[in-house]
Amino acid sequence: MAEQPYILSIDQGTTGTKALLVDQDGNIRAESYQKHTQYYPHSGWAEHDPTEIWQMVLAAVADILEKANIAPHQVHAVGLANQGETVMAWDVTDSSPLYPAIVWSCRRSIAIADQWNADHDWRQRVKEKTGLRIDPYFSATKVKWLMEEVPEVNAKLEEGCGRFGTLDTWMIWNMTGKKQFVTDASTAARTLLFNIQQGEWDEEILQYLGIKKEWLAQVVPSVGELGVTCPDHFLGIQAPIRVSMVDQPAALYGHLCVEPGMSKCTYGTGCFAYLNVGTQPLTDHTDTLLSTIVWQREDAYTYALDGAIYSAGSAIEWGMNGLGLYDSIEQLQEWSKQWELCLNGGAVEKELDNEILFIPALSGLGAPYWSSDTRGMFVGMSHDTTKQDLARAILEGIAHRIADVLEAMQLVSGQQLKSLRVDGGPTRNPYLMQVQANILGIPVEAPKQAETTAMGVAYLQGESLGWWTQEQLQKKILISRRYEPQLSHERVQLKRRRWKKAIQLLQDFQ
Repeated sequence: MAEQPYILSIDQGTTGTKALLVDQDGNIRAESYQKHTQYYPHSGWAEHDPTEIWQMVLAAVADILEKANIAPHQVHAVGLANQGETVMAWDVTDSSPLYPAIVWSCRRSIAIADQWNADHDWRQRVKEKTGLRIDPYFSATKVKWLMEEVPEVNAKLEEGCGRFGTLDTWMIWNMTGKKQFVTDASTAARTLLFNIQQGEWDEEILQYLGIKKEWLAQVVPSVGELGVTCPDHFLGIQAPIRVSMVDQPAALYGHLCVEPGMSKCTYGTGCFAYLNVGTQPLTDHTDTLLSTIVWQREDAYTYALDGAIYSAGSAIEWGMNGLGLYDSIEQLQEWSKQWELCLNGGAVEKELDNEILFIPALSGLGAPYWSSDTRGMFVGMSHDTTKQDLARAILEGIAHRIADVLEAMQLVSGQQLKSLRVDGGPTRNPYLMQVQANILGIPVEAPKQAETTAMGVAYLQGESLGWWTQEQLQKKILISRRYEPQLSHERVQLKRRRWKKAIQLLQDFQ
């Protein structure tokens, strides 16, 4: 009897690494999650240890091989998703990191971004070239900071052995035994160094920042032959790396949002909404939204509008740990079920009474406002306000911020959304999801398959191996719950007008 082949899918995220082993029927045979340490050396700074991350990747893969009781040679393909903008520097002679990885959320390079932003012509050119805004969120200013502030990095660059890379590059470098120094187009598009119109590192931006092209990885398609894993360095596995991409595009594919006009939102520490816009980038509207490559297959690029809010799950955690509004997430869940029952029981009128608003700008306002210095605010409190009222306001504020982004996307793209597919831990909160559907006026669909990002990578691998087609995959996408909107258009507009007044008040105050 022939041994069954498997796909290995790795999602290397901000807080940990998820690994899945997927069979030829698209079913998960084994999974593992390994957390890594978060370092916050100063206010606004965030770092990861690249060596620890690589060890956690190995630990997760070893765990699923053991759980499934399979031999390494049964892995026929490897694919990975990565954090995106997180960047590091290392010495290619011995693969030693020259400094901790600087995480996407780190704000240490804000002075570099501010200086660059001061030139209006540069702001416009960068938007047109990259689809992004000049912001410390992206890799370019972090790379510049490493060059300016870490002497060892400059010394290794001068010796010719220093390199910069996002974490996909670091993982592939280690997986292939130092043979492949590559990144994919979706990841390069998050660096602020990549021209998404021409599909290459932008010479003008590199020259402005003093970054040499040879310090950066070769950009390759997201799906293809990205190298072969070295068994001596990767737990005995010798298999082609067929897929590599950023986690949010992987989640978009995991929802099979493969046609223009399809959208998804991932709810985590922050929220990330993507709208597939097809084969042409929309770079004329980056004052409100970002335009990015989500995947490259052969010579064809697929683009999306990207809108991020910085505080979602983190705001829920803050409500518990910072304010003591609820003793646990489980208690919030119980309250949320009661609130949802009230909504479903027809208590919509009551929902509008004594309404408290919370703007979850604990780390600034992202899309479509882009105000890094703005901070959060409660509005409408009285002597009758309870902890439950404030807890509800936090959930509703997250839903409003997603609505801000999706309204902007519809305006820019000219597409009218018919539904929103969602994933991430906060989507398990029924009240949040029902309010989200109410405010958007469209159904919100939560799939049964929770591992959307890692499965997006697996879906693409299986397609490349000829194991399935997109049409076959569409039949496998099962919705665990569909939240239908319950508010009239007039009531939605009333709620949204009040919300936008609060946003304007906050911005004027700041």
